[in-house]
Amino acid sequence: MHECVYSVVQEGQIAWIPELAFWHVPTHAYAKIAPHPGFPIEHPCVGSLNLEAVDPQVAELGFMDLILKRNSMKASFVGHNHGLDWCCPVESEGTMYLCFAKHTGYGGYGSWTRGARMIEVSEDPFTLRTYVLLEDGTVTSDLSLPILHDTY
Repeated sequence: MHECVYSVVQEGQIAWIPELAFWHVPTHAYAKIAPHPGFPIEHPCVGSLNLEAVDPQVAELGFMDLILKRNSMKASFVGHNHGLDWCCPVESEGTMYLCFAKHTGYGGYGSWTRGARMIEVSEDPFTLRTYVLLEDGTVTSDLSLPILHDTY
C-alpha cells in the first residue's frame, strides 16, 4: 500500500512554491491541446485515459489568458471529465501543464478504475511530480517537472 504522508504549506514555503491552480470544469485551453479522444496519449503529454472529448466551461472571461501570461504559474488541475487523466504542456510565457485529475469516487458516470491525481512538491531542487494513484496501488500518468527558481 502507498504510504500517506501529508502536511500543510508553511509560511516559509510560500517563497519557493510557484503557483498551482485547481478548479473543476476545464477551460477551452484544455480542449485546444487535448489529444484526440480514443487515441493514445503521446509525448509530450502523459496519461493513460483519453476516452472522451474535453467538455469546457462556457464562459472564461479572460481567466486563462491571465494565467498563461504568468511565469510563476506551473500547472493547473481540473476534474469534470471522468474519462480523462492526462497532463499536457501548453505554450505560455513559462512552462505550464494542464492536467486532469481522475475519476475518484463511485458517483457520476463511467466505470473506469478509480484513483486520484497525487501532487508531490520538493524544495531542493524544486520539483513538482504529479501522477495518478489507482485504487489497486498502480501508478499511471507520472510526470515530473523540474522548475528553476528564476522562472518565477
